[in-house]
Amino acid sequence: MRKPITVLTTLLLLLAMTATASASGNGWRSDSPAGSVKVSSDRKHITVCDLEDDTTEVWAEYATSFLLMHTVKAEKAGGFECGEDSVFFGYITVFKLCFRYNQVAKQCNRSVWIK
Repeated sequence: MRKPITVLTTLLLLLAMTATASASGNGWRSDSPAGSVKVSSDRKHITVCDLEDDTTEVWAEYATSFLLMHTVKAEKAGGFECGEDSVFFGYITVFKLCFRYNQVAKQCNRSVWIK
């Protein structure tokens, strides 16, 4: 019986530590100086863009309503490039923008939960 309590506690902690996205007609987004990620208003499409012409890697990590985790990466680090992905079953429920400067440790913005 201890396992369900641990899972529930973990989920509650994750919810408490993350930011909630504000809904708009254009969807949801998260930005940093290195890049940006946008989820469409129908929660089926995600686009991540590298905003700097440098060696920074930019990608988005996201989960779907089917509890599947995915990653979409800007195609080329530092080339003002964007990467896109689509969800065919279910919809995107949470996402976060991640980046790595000069091959150093990964950094991510707070997770954005879509309600």
